[in-house]
Amino acid sequence: MQTGLRFQAATLKEFVGTLLGYAGSEPEEAQRVADHLVSANLAGHDSHGVGMIPSYIRSLAQGHLQLNQHATVVKDAGAVVTLQGNRAFGQVAAHEAMELGIEKARQYGLAAVALHNSHHIGRIGYWAEQCAAAGFISIHFVNVVGDPMVAPFGGKDSRFGTNPLCVVFPRKHGAPLLLDYATSAIAFGKTRVAWHKGVSVAQGCLIDHQGQPTTDPGVMHVPPLGALLTFAGHKGYALAAMCEILGGALSGGQTTHQASL
Repeated sequence: MQTGLRFQAATLKEFVGTLLGYAGSEPEEAQRVADHLVSANLAGHDSHGVGMIPSYIRSLAQGHLQLNQHATVVKDAGAVVTLQGNRAFGQVAAHEAMELGIEKARQYGLAAVALHNSHHIGRIGYWAEQCAAAGFISIHFVNVVGDPMVAPFGGKDSRFGTNPLCVVFPRKHGAPLLLDYATSAIAFGKTRVAWHKGVSVAQGCLIDHQGQPTTDPGVMHVPPLGALLTFAGHKGYALAAMCEILGGALSGGQTTHQASL
């Protein structure tokens, strides 16, 4: 039996947009964030949907998230562009980065766009779908800075972020082929959803604060905190490290290594 409440998507978008407006977002920003979050719910990823709003509001109160900001170009070498996110809503900065990348790809045949120092950019597949809709293949390497939450292969505590990888291939007839996943065994947000529902997660996804395997999602939310594991053992760990380098260090942004802060 399913539990929880259901809302019409349009009603939920209006609610989220109004809430963000009260927080101080201009109408266009509020609507863009609301569209993105509700789209994640509709895609079946509640981990990246409207459940992110409390986290965003906390981040705003702590001074990390900056409202009504935009991405700015810090390097333009033709097909290679670096953008500063200015701690803007990731849904705004990423949209602007993808728009510029699509424009550059049309002009040069391909483009490499790096975005750093934005707030949480949400479901990465959303941005890949934006590229696919324009007719382009795209590959996205993302690193997640802040509180480390993923243990390295063979480790017993968290050292890096969930570091997603995403690839999309557009098709002339039919939906694009989309690959989009965290390099952790499950996304952090999925532990939040499971914790609120009072259900366990699959084996092989989590360890507790002593490094012991567990299926209790609460270890990611109630101290002493545990850690997520990488998917596919050492292979996921290696891919996570590459996302950290390509999505963080190469973009001019931060990594979870203190020396890069």
